[in-house]
Amino acid sequence: MTDATPDDADRTPTQAELDAEDLAELRKRNSADRDRANLYPKRPGAPGPAPAALVLHARVAWWAAAVCGLICIVYGAVNLGATRDALRHRMLVDAVTTPKGQPTGDQITTFADVLPVAGLVIAALFLVGEYAFLVAAVSHHSRNCRNFFLAIVALHLMCIPIGLDLFFRYPELWSGSVVLGWLQFALLVIAAVMTLRRGVNRWLPESTRMRPTRMLRSS
Repeated sequence: MTDATPDDADRTPTQAELDAEDLAELRKRNSADRDRANLYPKRPGAPGPAPAALVLHARVAWWAAAVCGLICIVYGAVNLGATRDALRHRMLVDAVTTPKGQPTGDQITTFADVLPVAGLVIAALFLVGEYAFLVAAVSHHSRNCRNFFLAIVALHLMCIPIGLDLFFRYPELWSGSVVLGWLQFALLVIAAVMTLRRGVNRWLPESTRMRPTRMLRSS
């Protein structure tokens, strides 16, 4: 490419050339704005009323699950001593049956004293967290809150079978607590499914997670 001559440097650009430069700059800015909007979509200004699946059906299922869970928590707290004794006896029997790798007698006593209390506290915290994020998903029109609710429910569902087996499945304890625990499990699944329905996903804002493919296209 040859160097520009002095005449070219002093020449005043024509109006057509100036318009072409302005159009090129405008296209560049519009393309950058469009790529930025695709990466970080804006929330709608007026989402409208929340769908019944989220504001009613999911809450009804969750409240029913919470009642089952609270009954189990209260029953476990009232019968904490019996649960500790049953768990300690079970662990001692297991230690005698398969002594290799089993905890000592003092460790078994500590586990039997601590685990039931920790289980009841964790069960209560699950309920508090689920309620907070389920309500926040509607009040804040937040997909992230809905996703946090689903994450806590998933953890809760994994812990219910373990908790029922460790703390309630004993002949000396009320068998209805196990039935209520599995009923809570089913109701939590229903509540989670309600928050995943198509109408809920349409009402919630688009996800703002990073999209690597769009970032590569915009770079």
